[in-house]
Amino acid sequence: MSKCKNNQAKKTKSKDVDTLVEKFPLHLTDKQITLARDLQRETAKVWNAVCTVHHRTIYIKHHCWLGEGAMKAFVKGKYGIHSQSAQAVVETYFESCERTKALHERGYTDWRYPHRKKYFFTVTWKPLGIAHKGRILTLSNGRGREPLILNLPGRISGAVIKLGQLVWHRNQYWLHVTVEKPALQKVQGAVTAAIDPGEVHAVTITDSREALVISGRLLRSLHRLRNKVLRKFQKAISRTKKGSKRRRKLLAAKYRFLNNIERRIKHTMHTISAIIAKWCLDRNVNTVYIGNPDGVQKKDCGKKHNQRMSQWAFGKLRELLEYKLNRHGTELVSKDERGTTGTCPACTNYTKQNGRTYKCGKCGFTGPHRDVVGASGILDKSVNGNFTKGRLMPEKVEYMRPKVVTAKNAA
Repeated sequence: MSKCKNNQAKKTKSKDVDTLVEKFPLHLTDKQITLARDLQRETAKVWNAVCTVHHRTIYIKHHCWLGEGAMKAFVKGKYGIHSQSAQAVVETYFESCERTKALHERGYTDWRYPHRKKYFFTVTWKPLGIAHKGRILTLSNGRGREPLILNLPGRISGAVIKLGQLVWHRNQYWLHVTVEKPALQKVQGAVTAAIDPGEVHAVTITDSREALVISGRLLRSLHRLRNKVLRKFQKAISRTKKGSKRRRKLLAAKYRFLNNIERRIKHTMHTISAIIAKWCLDRNVNTVYIGNPDGVQKKDCGKKHNQRMSQWAFGKLRELLEYKLNRHGTELVSKDERGTTGTCPACTNYTKQNGRTYKCGKCGFTGPHRDVVGASGILDKSVNGNFTKGRLMPEKVEYMRPKVVTAKNAA
């Protein structure tokens, strides 16, 4: 984050509210699409000018770097967008430079500083350029210029909007808005739990007394559906000529399908993470250890299994869990899950598991679901530093499927 942007964030930070990002597609008229495209082109001109002036003009000729404040003064009032939208482009540029510099210091020298010419760029509106009443959102483009007027979803019509971004995603415009919502209830206890992520069972969580196993088969079926339909689309598209009417229709249908299936997948992951957050709140869990299955994904186990592993979005699910748990004051800590599923809780010997019910090949221990044993092992390893003999397993194991609702048009 750039210095100016960081200072502003510190001033507006409050403990009574949570800052969240809402994303929804826009259904625009032809006139609105033309205006949105013109705004993105004008914003790209700001980016190109900042890249040229900062590096080629100032540094190459004078061997010094222009500061962020001076660059904001340079672009002010010269482009057909709101002045603070132009400032947001400058902040994004300097943020990219600072991030690249930090990567270079860590040894990642392949990363390059911003240099490419842009033809379209994301438009950002700050609070002074945003006005909304009910579901009508007005985004100002400067004095004397036509504003962009949009419809908001009902769920955020009464929220305080701090930032707005116009983003082109695949085949349509989306609006990303940063909103402030009242802070949620915080966890009061000091209970510790652990999560074993999986591909068949998305999440298994336990606090050593109870366990919850959430099925991931709906996610698997959605991924399979996406693969099958995409194969049909790609096969049909490969038989058409570039620029033909048939090709355009197939591409439009393909993008509509991808938008729909991705929203269904994302909604399912939100549902799973919300169930876990509520489970932790009800049991006053303030620390959750989650297994890191990076090594599992890198194993070569055949074409079909490798495809399932590559589409296993455990990283995205972990991000959703982290932000939902943080809203309740629960910390999510990543831990190495090596050996947790196969290690016997009775004798601590390792046995490779083939079925879903845990069976120890050394002492004959037969336990609950092997993912419950894995979650219990992550908890034992994280709290005690190693596996302990004779650890108690959860007395109650509950199985659940995520209940999802039909996605509605957001705007």
